[in-house]
Amino acid sequence: MTNINEIDKTKVLRLIEASIQAYNAFNSDDPEVCQVDKIIPPEGFEFVDSWSGYDSIRGVDKHAEVYGVVFRSQKSPENYIFAFRGTTGTYDILDDLGVEKKAFVAHAGNVPSGIEVESGFFDIYSVSTGEIPSMQQQLFQLIDKYAIQQLSITGHSLGSALSEIFTLDIALSRPDVKTSTINYACPRVGNNEFVTFYEKQAAQQDPKTRTLRVVNTEDKVPCGPPESLGYKHASGAYFISFYEDGGIEERYFDLLARHKAYNYQAVLMCAAESADGVCVSSGIVVHASSDSITSQKPDPDYAYDIL
Repeated sequence: MTNINEIDKTKVLRLIEASIQAYNAFNSDDPEVCQVDKIIPPEGFEFVDSWSGYDSIRGVDKHAEVYGVVFRSQKSPENYIFAFRGTTGTYDILDDLGVEKKAFVAHAGNVPSGIEVESGFFDIYSVSTGEIPSMQQQLFQLIDKYAIQQLSITGHSLGSALSEIFTLDIALSRPDVKTSTINYACPRVGNNEFVTFYEKQAAQQDPKTRTLRVVNTEDKVPCGPPESLGYKHASGAYFISFYEDGGIEERYFDLLARHKAYNYQAVLMCAAESADGVCVSSGIVVHASSDSITSQKPDPDYAYDIL
């Protein structure tokens, strides 16, 4: 799929903006406190809440951090967005790509044996020190607090992995809640059994609500964890293609520019404004990320490692 007009582009643009605002909510100097004054809700929505999680990937120094934000539609207050924050910086990106697996455990629903997800992702989702409930517990508390019945789920990078874990969890634990998920730059989250079980859920049977992964074919994060270690992607994907302007070093070795949420947003906006729905442009200056990028028509054959 190469044409943004073939998907719900309004929602794709809304949810990449929501994902960016999840980053804006985070203050590294005070990670447990939501930076409300930095949040600009997507058009037509209002900020109403946030949640935290434990940064368990980077070793023994586990600490609570703001990991997501809740937006409510002003026109249709029954509609909500849950946006998960990713990580920042090249080292954090690499840190996200662990390979060890552990069993997926739902909040309330039954899970067949053999359903496994990458352990670092699931630790952030499920770990609690006892002082603050786990992210998993907080998310379902928010569902109950606002009596949510209709929910869009999103995230970028690590946030996209967490979004898929939550998407399966809510399908099992709150099957009455109508959900749809669009995420950006998602790594592989679980094993083949995880994906098979994920795609059996009701929301995945409807093209309007099945999970859509928006992926830059030049981005290396969606290439891991590797299939050779038993990981698999959810099947629905929309490809874009961009890289940083410059010489061969920037073209092939700059991990961060090809992965940033702001750069994903710039290319998606360019595609949405294009007559043919594809962004083909050089020298796109992304002021929010201080990058200049080139976007091209994606080649599905080049994207074999992120399917």
